Amino acid sequence: MRKLKTKDVFAFLRVATEAGIRREIRALADQIAEAGEETDARSIGFDLIFSCLDHLGAKKAEGLVYEFLAGPFEMDPDVIAEMDLAEFGETATKWAKEYLDRETLRSFFGSLASLMK
Repeated sequence: MRKLKTKDVFAFLRVATEAGIRREIRALADQIAEAGEETDARSIGFDLIFSCLDHLGAKKAEGLVYEFLAGPFEMDPDVIAEMDLAEFGETATKWAKEYLDRETLRSFFGSLASLMK
């Protein structure tokens, strides 16, 4: 597993465009920018997940989600697609704990917001 990189911003932009979630991401990025040091990365992450689940469940976005996760998880997209749900949850949790921090999240969504304007 690895930290988020610049290329992940563009991979996620493709997912956001295909899934139609640009507005949700932009609102969360604005929320992070306004909150500054008071930003709760975990809370923002959950907000993103719950506000975008409907959109990301669209068949046309599914493959792009696997491709996006394949980068930070350093796994083949097909492996992620076929992963047991409990294993996926453990992998995602481990990745978030080890590689995501407040500054990384702020930077990632800040980059998304600036590219979506």
